[in-house]
Amino acid sequence: MLMNKISLLVLALGTQLSAWAQQSTSAVWMQRNQLFGTARYNASAGALAAFGGDGTSGLENPALMNSTKFGGMEFTGHFRSDQTSLTSQGTGMGQAYLATAWRLNSTTRMSLGFSYQHDAWFPNFWIKSEQNPQNSAVSQWITESNGLSPAQLLAQGKYDAYVAYMGYLTEVGSGNSYTALADGLPTYRQTRFVREYRSTSFAVPIAIKTDKFSLGLRIERRDGRAQERLSLTESGFNPAGVTASYTKNVVDSSRWGQWTLRLGAAVQATPTLRLSAAVQPAGAALVQWDYRNRVTPVATNPANNVTPFELYDDQEFRYQMPVLLQLGAAQTFQGRSVLSAVWVYTGAVKALISKPLDYYDLGREMASELRGHHQVRFGGEYRLTDAWTARGGVQWAQSGTEFSDHSAYQMAAIGCGYQERDWSFDVAYQYVSRAGSIQEPASGQNWDLRTAHQRLSATYRVRF
Repeated sequence: MLMNKISLLVLALGTQLSAWAQQSTSAVWMQRNQLFGTARYNASAGALAAFGGDGTSGLENPALMNSTKFGGMEFTGHFRSDQTSLTSQGTGMGQAYLATAWRLNSTTRMSLGFSYQHDAWFPNFWIKSEQNPQNSAVSQWITESNGLSPAQLLAQGKYDAYVAYMGYLTEVGSGNSYTALADGLPTYRQTRFVREYRSTSFAVPIAIKTDKFSLGLRIERRDGRAQERLSLTESGFNPAGVTASYTKNVVDSSRWGQWTLRLGAAVQATPTLRLSAAVQPAGAALVQWDYRNRVTPVATNPANNVTPFELYDDQEFRYQMPVLLQLGAAQTFQGRSVLSAVWVYTGAVKALISKPLDYYDLGREMASELRGHHQVRFGGEYRLTDAWTARGGVQWAQSGTEFSDHSAYQMAAIGCGYQERDWSFDVAYQYVSRAGSIQEPASGQNWDLRTAHQRLSATYRVRF
């Protein structure tokens, strides 16, 4: 009754899968600034990057590094605690920064720094459980498969339908007409999905500064990973069928590394107004992509030999990264308060994949899913006393793709700091709201995936 599928297994292993399963979202994570930094930066939702005075501001615009007029060294450590849906996800070191400055002459100083940053966004699984659902993912894959041979399903990138056939969920008959081996409707279904991102970077900023004007350069090495994981279980199929239940797991993962160069400039336009600009030229990232689509079936009759099947591929690509432009303005008031604003624009590319050349057309199509997008931040700080400072800010970012994929977000932040002559301690709280969605494999309907990300951070800084 069950067709021998060994020949098609060999075909799958010998066929290069296309990168259609690769999510354009991962390219957005590669392009953007690190979202979090020092507690001072975090408490203003990143707006104080236009004013300078902390390690993260000096990384976004190297011309603003080490803004105070002292020579010596500075160390900044960042402590983070991430929570999603009030479930703790642990703590870790988010940033470490070391800088030194010295005078070149009576009016000019030079600053040099070294930094480590770690950024991550990893919400909990979204889970949807259903008793006696009125549809089945198997029927969706049959509709997708009809009229196509298994080899054609693979060649056309219909991987879910192909894996359903190879995993003993469907069977093909004459005229490429498919029937269900997992027959009827399941009595239970659970869908689990997660999307996550992690990034680590090392950077060396350098700046030449006068009282009125400064220029800076930053060289950065950044490595990261973006991953999506889908798990689907359907059980309680018709006992007259071959397959009683199954679990499907799909993992789409990208790991990348890139070198970036950033140029910055800042000018003290008036005694109370500072203007700044930074540009990161277009570059390239080396991307390791891997894709796994696995079905583990359970037979109604243990005598039937139904075995798991996994479709796997890994490829190496070179992605083209767009230009990033950042502008900032910071206004001080009577030496006690600062209001600042930052605008960031991330451009677009004509072809995301530049190498291998065989994938250039695919890279153009993936680039058409990306969007040039804006990010805006407003915030500031107010000195309550000589030692205590209060801070707050908001941030808003557009989606970097045409999809609802969590790359758009809204942020609100508050915090405070205590400062002595040679050391300071800052704390911050941030709330980040993101919205995304995917199509449910079984119903094809839109599944809203909202997340609320809360972060506490603390920074200790010492000067000597």
